[in-house]
Amino acid sequence: MRQLNPFANIPTIMSAEEIIEFAHNRSNRISMKSSLRMKRDERTRIREITKLQEFSQQVKTKLSEAVEQFPSIDRLHPFYLELTKVLIGTDRLKQALGAVHNCQPLIDDITSKHLQALKLTDDFRQMKRTRSAAKGRISSILRATSDNLDFIINARQVLARLPGIAPNIPSIVCAGFPNVGKSTLVKTVSTAEPEIAYYPFTTRSVIIGHLKIDNQSVQIVDTPGILDRPMAERNEIELQAVVALKYLANVIIFMIDPSETCGWTFEQQVNLLNEVQRMFPLNPLFIVINKIDITPEDRLQIAREKLPNAYEIIASERIGVDELLKDAVEEVDLISLQESIDEHRRLLSGK
Repeated sequence: MRQLNPFANIPTIMSAEEIIEFAHNRSNRISMKSSLRMKRDERTRIREITKLQEFSQQVKTKLSEAVEQFPSIDRLHPFYLELTKVLIGTDRLKQALGAVHNCQPLIDDITSKHLQALKLTDDFRQMKRTRSAAKGRISSILRATSDNLDFIINARQVLARLPGIAPNIPSIVCAGFPNVGKSTLVKTVSTAEPEIAYYPFTTRSVIIGHLKIDNQSVQIVDTPGILDRPMAERNEIELQAVVALKYLANVIIFMIDPSETCGWTFEQQVNLLNEVQRMFPLNPLFIVINKIDITPEDRLQIAREKLPNAYEIIASERIGVDELLKDAVEEVDLISLQESIDEHRRLLSGK
């Protein structure tokens, strides 16, 4: 499922110095066969013109690859667009891609002028100097934009590590403190081995499972590092990344462990639930009480009184899970969800 990440399969991008060295080596390897009847200056002219053309073409090819292999920023799904804003900055990325792209007309101009000079001179020593000067000017253009190339290289490395998620099929996002049973639920219901991936801002693995419910393909995601602790404990990137989940989470399942074997008190879990509800006011949210088989009756009763409409399951044994998932998928309405998000953003911006 890695290929679902639009940045995952971008080929390796060369730095400015790597492009210069690559183009230089390719141009020097060219072997020209010419008639011995030709004068030395004509043989030299053909060789120097060919070397310059090869050097210029190789540089432009590598620059084109750096720009064109990136997916169109404006056509990204909002989930990946928001994460790109958070991790890289879309304005800076567009600027870097544009600057690298704009190097190509300058290289064409330099190449054209020096090719013309090569055609006009009869001094074979001057021909070599002209070709060398052209390569030097082209190399200077590359070095001048090296910061942009380095930025693109870093962006590729960061964004390629995003999990491969299909944002256009119904998605269920699991929330709750660590060890409440989220990953167990994902693994239990998945029709195949779940994908293990990472967000670049958390060292913990994101688990993505896929299943079918009434012929409807669904993905279920455990997102550690995002929805698993109080908002006050998050860094700025994690807080902003929550926004991206608004575009992915058609439904949120918030899991509670009333047995408290997860290491968090029931009260702390309810407080996190309230925070998640405030962060996702437009997303349907299903509250789930897990581990009912190992929870003392008195604690289970408290949870039932506090959360009267919660689902009760044993994720490890799939007890109560099928009904939960069926109801969750029935709650999905992709069109109305997008409309709700757009309206929510308008309200936040005051427009």
